[in-house]
Amino acid sequence: MADQLQAESLQPLIIKQLQTVMKNHELAHAYLFVGPTGAGKSELAKWLALRLFCLHLHDGKPDLTCPECQRILSGNHPDVVVAKPEGRQIKVDEIRHLKDEFTKSAVEGNRKLFIIHDAEKMTNNAANSLLKFIEEPGPGIYILMLTTNKSAVLPTIRSRTQVIELQPLPRQELEKVLEENEVPRTERTVAIGLTDSVSEILEWRKDDWLKQAITAISLWYRHTSKGNMLGFVDIQAEIMRLASDRQKQQLILDLMALIWRDTLLIANGITDEHDLHFLQDQDLLRATAHNYSVSALLSISQETLTGRHLLDQNISFQNVAEQLTIKIVQTLSA
Repeated sequence: MADQLQAESLQPLIIKQLQTVMKNHELAHAYLFVGPTGAGKSELAKWLALRLFCLHLHDGKPDLTCPECQRILSGNHPDVVVAKPEGRQIKVDEIRHLKDEFTKSAVEGNRKLFIIHDAEKMTNNAANSLLKFIEEPGPGIYILMLTTNKSAVLPTIRSRTQVIELQPLPRQELEKVLEENEVPRTERTVAIGLTDSVSEILEWRKDDWLKQAITAISLWYRHTSKGNMLGFVDIQAEIMRLASDRQKQQLILDLMALIWRDTLLIANGITDEHDLHFLQDQDLLRATAHNYSVSALLSISQETLTGRHLLDQNISFQNVAEQLTIKIVQTLSA
């Protein structure tokens, strides 16, 4: 029962929409489910498979106990064909298998469902080779394509599918998924202030990068929040080595903005942990919020947001970070 319950709890509105569509016999032949990792794309696909094949529907819901449901839940239904990438791409052999299956009739009954995970990982040639099957799949054939990145899926594929955007996970659910992936609480609470994508957060954790970045920003904040120009030294000694590419430079500026945003929220009387992110630095953040005016903290918060725009204008990361540090120290020393 877990798959059905999980799908209904993660994406209740989409489940309700799909129930109505299927009740009215208006199910499209091809869908593109778009949403961050953990939002329930796989669970939604499994629910739709159960709903399509279940022998004993109850109030439009699969009973999960019939032979068809049991085979889907165990991953052994002959008419539910699943394709997943191995590594960075969905390989040619997998696409060839899919194309072969498209040309075959259903083994049982008159329905066949294809579920393609990480559809953005199909090469252009692979995706193009599937176009005619997606455009004209034949009666009783349904195709579900799952992706975290809609823009990485060929426009020709997107135009032939009905796109369903999944709602991002609520913070509580996102934290639960991250905890299941063994992400420490100090990293979880900060990371979800930047993204609702589990896969992005796990990528940032490689080689301990996220942990090191949080530690470096905390040290930088400890100095700058006291009007101490040691924050300038932190940029050169700690932060620059972590800013090895454009994406990481953007993330570091986002972390700087996030910790000062927390400070501003505390200064405005918002102290609920669900609204804050740098929980391990709360004592220092509270002291900073108490020591300076809300207008000064608002000015700093606005400056941190400007830093990202300057980077986008091709000003070097080191210049942006150092100038931001100087402006913060000047604001707090005024």
